[in-house]
Amino acid sequence: MELRSILLFFSLTVIGFCLSVFFQTEEQDLTVNLDQYKSLSYNEERSHSLEDLNSKIRPYSLQNIIQDLHEKNKLKGEKTRVMEIGTGNGRVLMELKKLFPDVEFYGVNKEKTHTFFRRESFILTGLKFGIFNKNEIEEIELPYIIFEDMDFGKKLPYDENKFDVVFSQFTVKHIKYKFELFNEIIRVLKQEGVSFHTDFTGVNIYSKGVVLDLRDAFAEMRKKGIDIKTLEEKNSIRFKKSSDVSIFPLVPHQPIPLNLKGLPNELRRPQMGYSLTL
Repeated sequence: MELRSILLFFSLTVIGFCLSVFFQTEEQDLTVNLDQYKSLSYNEERSHSLEDLNSKIRPYSLQNIIQDLHEKNKLKGEKTRVMEIGTGNGRVLMELKKLFPDVEFYGVNKEKTHTFFRRESFILTGLKFGIFNKNEIEEIELPYIIFEDMDFGKKLPYDENKFDVVFSQFTVKHIKYKFELFNEIIRVLKQEGVSFHTDFTGVNIYSKGVVLDLRDAFAEMRKKGIDIKTLEEKNSIRFKKSSDVSIFPLVPHQPIPLNLKGLPNELRRPQMGYSLTL
């Protein structure tokens, strides 16, 4: 009987120890050393600010757009949601969070990096760039983040008509299947939602044996009620979901050839310069 009691006590002790280690490990995994930001080194070329973005989307200002939509949503009792594709280190989203604490912000990154690998990484970015201090950072709801390569027709994991604004900087140029991405953005935008994209260098879409140029593709979008245009900065575009549509036609759509220069002339169109001038 005594031996049984000893074994029972020993078993309970071991179980208790294992549980304490487990929960300590979980706690450590979910906490952030707030001084860690001091040792982080960010890529300066990729650390775009809200000011950088606004300089490329003139005459618009992203915070003015969000402010206007947020006021309208409050009157309707709706949440305002903003998403950045290609969030990088999250600097712009944290600057916007400072301005609009009641707005929900979302980010999409292709992959995890040594400086940005989970939602709590926004904390370090906010401190590193002096957007928040340590007391302020503990009071805010951090933006959400997903890690997903949005090329090759990948779907955004969100419902239709969810976001008021979707934007990107220096991202769309690295996406090969741009119009599939635009389709997804339009799907998740609310009616009257807007989308801004900078550093936009053109589009290839290989359909029915020909490569469509940007002018034709934009024309297809306009037919579907999508207000799209280039801005003062020629490599920036804005489109608006001005009617209840979710996609524009891309079918049949074949894989884009790896080497467009090798296409025979009969599969090309003479206006394949992809000029951004409409």
